Amino acid sequence: MDKPIDTNTANNAFNRGVDVASTTMHNAINSASDAASPALKQMASSAHSSVDKMANGAHHAAEAISTKGAQLHQLQQQLAGDTRTQVRSHPLLAIGIALAGGALFSWWLSRRTVQRDASGRDAG
Repeated sequence: MDKPIDTNTANNAFNRGVDVASTTMHNAINSASDAASPALKQMASSAHSSVDKMANGAHHAAEAISTKGAQLHQLQQQLAGDTRTQVRSHPLLAIGIALAGGALFSWWLSRRTVQRDASGRDAG
C-alpha cells in the first residue's frame, strides 16, 4: 500500500503514444493531400487542425488524470496514517468495532444463504 504510483511515467508514455499517433496521422494526411487537388488540400488543412485539437485534448486529459491520481494516492496515504493513529490511540475500541463489523457481515451473509436455499436456488 505504501508503494508510490509513478503517474508521471505512465503519463509520459501516453503522451509519447499520442504524439506518435498524431505524427502518423499528419503524414497520412500529407501523403493524401500531395496527390490531390487544391480543394482537397484545404480539407487536409482542416483535418490537420482537427488532429491537433484531438491530440491537445488527449494531452490535457492525461495531465488531469495524472494529477487526480497523485491526489488520490496522497489522500489514501493520509487516510491510512490517520486510521493507524486512531487504532493505536484506542486499541480496544478498534477491536470492538472490528468484532461488531465481522458479526454483522457474518449475519448478513448467512441470511442471504438462507434466503437462497428457501427460494430453491443453489446456495453456492
